[in-house]
Amino acid sequence: MKNCDGEILKMKNRKNETQTDISLFNYLSNEKTFSGKWNVKKVSNQYIQDVLDCSSKGQNSNRGEPDLIYINETKKLLILIENKFSTNDHASQSGNASPKKYAVDGIKHYLSLFCASELVKFKQTTQNYLNGWNFVGIAFSGDISDRYNHIIDTFVIEHDSVKNIQVQEFMEEDDYLSFFENIDIEALSKNISRSSREINRLLRAIDSQKRPVLLSALMICLYEKPNYQNDFKSNYSNWETRTIIRNIPTTIHDVLEREEISADKIGILENEIAFIKTDNDINNTEILKSILRELEDNVIPLFNKKSNFDILGKFYEEFLRYAGVANVKKGIVLTPNHITKLFTDLIDIKLNDVILDTCCGTGAFLIAGMNKLIDEIESSSLSNKKDAISNIKTRQLIGFEKSTTMYALAISNMLFRGDGKSRVFNLDSFSTDAKVALEDLAQKGIYPSVGFINPPYGGKDNQTNPTKKEIQFLESILDSVSRFVIIIAPLSTFFKDSPIRKRILSKHTLKYVINMPSELFQPNASTHTAIAVFETHSPHGKKEVVFYDLKDDGFILSKNRGRTDVLNKWAAIMKSALITIKNAHILSNGLNTLVKSIHSNDEWIIQAHSQTDYSTLSEISFISSIKYHVSFYLKLKLKLLNEDIDDISMMEILSENISKNSVSNADGVSIDCSKWKLFLFSDIFTFERGKRLVTNEQIGGEIAYISSSKENNGIDNYITPPDFMTVHENAMTINNSGSVGYVFYHEYQFVSSDHCTVFRIKERELTPFLAIFIKPIVEAIRDKYNFAREISDERLEKETIILPCDEIGSPDWDFIERFIKTLPYSSNVQS
Repeated sequence: MKNCDGEILKMKNRKNETQTDISLFNYLSNEKTFSGKWNVKKVSNQYIQDVLDCSSKGQNSNRGEPDLIYINETKKLLILIENKFSTNDHASQSGNASPKKYAVDGIKHYLSLFCASELVKFKQTTQNYLNGWNFVGIAFSGDISDRYNHIIDTFVIEHDSVKNIQVQEFMEEDDYLSFFENIDIEALSKNISRSSREINRLLRAIDSQKRPVLLSALMICLYEKPNYQNDFKSNYSNWETRTIIRNIPTTIHDVLEREEISADKIGILENEIAFIKTDNDINNTEILKSILRELEDNVIPLFNKKSNFDILGKFYEEFLRYAGVANVKKGIVLTPNHITKLFTDLIDIKLNDVILDTCCGTGAFLIAGMNKLIDEIESSSLSNKKDAISNIKTRQLIGFEKSTTMYALAISNMLFRGDGKSRVFNLDSFSTDAKVALEDLAQKGIYPSVGFINPPYGGKDNQTNPTKKEIQFLESILDSVSRFVIIIAPLSTFFKDSPIRKRILSKHTLKYVINMPSELFQPNASTHTAIAVFETHSPHGKKEVVFYDLKDDGFILSKNRGRTDVLNKWAAIMKSALITIKNAHILSNGLNTLVKSIHSNDEWIIQAHSQTDYSTLSEISFISSIKYHVSFYLKLKLKLLNEDIDDISMMEILSENISKNSVSNADGVSIDCSKWKLFLFSDIFTFERGKRLVTNEQIGGEIAYISSSKENNGIDNYITPPDFMTVHENAMTINNSGSVGYVFYHEYQFVSSDHCTVFRIKERELTPFLAIFIKPIVEAIRDKYNFAREISDERLEKETIILPCDEIGSPDWDFIERFIKTLPYSSNVQS
């Protein structure tokens, strides 16, 4: 009987896995883009099949059969998939591999046979054919149609070993190919990160603000080019520490003077590194020699590699991150290389443009502008290209940088980029000296025409925080250039400080606003930003603005190397974005692309003008709302809200008390959003903001106190409310800030904090069934708000929601109630 049961179980598992094969085959064929066809079990390619014929998971040299196989012979790509029906069979946990039982173990087994060290066991013709191929292995378990019930792990062969690349989704064919194209970039990034970490370790006893200046000085000391003998670089390894220290200032002076750097710039650097003469940790150790070796052996050689990857910029970024210098709290947020390049593509740059950056940091925007202008010259028909390029470096780049730390890096950055002669000033751009510098340049016929800027973040322009606000940096640079200004700044820049924004629009035209991915500056900073493009000295009036939401730039965040374009997605994303922005009148969809004429009081971000995205709204949304309602009110009834109870016990309690039944049969009631109508929130609901009551003023009682939490239906405490607070019952709340946009229904008596708005239907008594329906509808606006842009009463007045309507165009509340009653679990709702 036991054997019989075992055979039945095996047959059942085979049947389940066959169904998983079919589901995956259909998903990959229909939902993803592959130029060829997926195969099941066996392929016609004789060389690949030669390897698989000896790949049995039983390790007996018999034929093995990955569940799905994809081959692109032209692009030399092989993808193998091993799947299991249950997520319990995804990967072994004991450390003892079991290729037959587990998806991960199985795919690693199959993939390992294509490593070069294993392919030597096969015929030379097979080895020759598979040389240069890219191999991907994917372990899958669960149900592809259930996003909460499947697991994906992706492996590749890299440097003759199987490596997990931490991709946990199925991608397009081009994405897999792009990964291999970017393996060298990942290696570069890894080496840069390692060197940055090592140099910071060596400098751990040195003040973090002094480290970048010292790094800049040492890099300059190692700088050389053809026909220039650098004695320091040739001899430092044989010198004692005191000799190195003595030669650093003279070498910096010689190198920069040879590069025609002005004496005042050289003097600033010499003054900044004067501390090395008296620093005990530097003088009494061989730290300097160790850093110089690290730079010479492992960093500077990387700069000579032919790659579009900004190696030097990445090195500075990583170095400052490890030093703790670059972070949003200190106002220093370095601009990623792909964004500096994007700036140059957003406008039509002319060959005679003069580029200004009034807070230039390491000079990234100036270098991006320089490279753009040089590319334009080299592809032009100019006869004197060499002179034109020289003119760019000497006359067409202007920068101001208040921080001496950043200024020092800017000088060495431009030096290694083949330029050190651009006009970068160690000045506060708001100072009189900066104005004088621009006036002096104007007398020489140098007038800024294009401005690029990523201002310091978090300035307040007050006694405590004297740094100017981002909007003040914007206004200043707008008034200083003749053609265009592009800024990247936190979203709050584009909806706060209304008087300054009004003043800006009275003089300049806002053309585009592009929301950037929320992860853009991670891991150095976590802040939501947008790019704005202005045409200067032309009042905005009633002109239209293009708004675009760039939610994903294709970059992936890794623990040690920051965000990198390892999948090579950015080029296509940027191209598509530029096409959409330039053709927004045709391609506007009201969601992530729209064109809107704005007034002086309007906000400058897409969230203030876009429609709410209801594309994901479905019957499942309302079933989830029912589940939440039933679960919460059961826990409230059983007094389990604040009990420390394990998940399994909670599941048992809920399962014993909850039925999956509906109140009534469907009777033709179904959801069809296409026939619904948009209504102003203020036309449907009455609403009022709650009142502030700080924790130490709350007196215990029986009335629920609702805060902006998303836990426990927003209940933060039970209190005896003071007279100034309104006690509500049978109403809903929406969180204005904190866990912004979450909506809850409260049958019980409650008061609300000032971080919530209480709302009710105007013309109908609220019921639990109506509240269950309203919750996901109103929560759909959540993506348009965040902790910086709260849901204020003024914004709610303008907000719209979508609802079913009756014959006369009014909300059809009767239909809504009937619909919810047809859904699973609705029988548990107490009306």
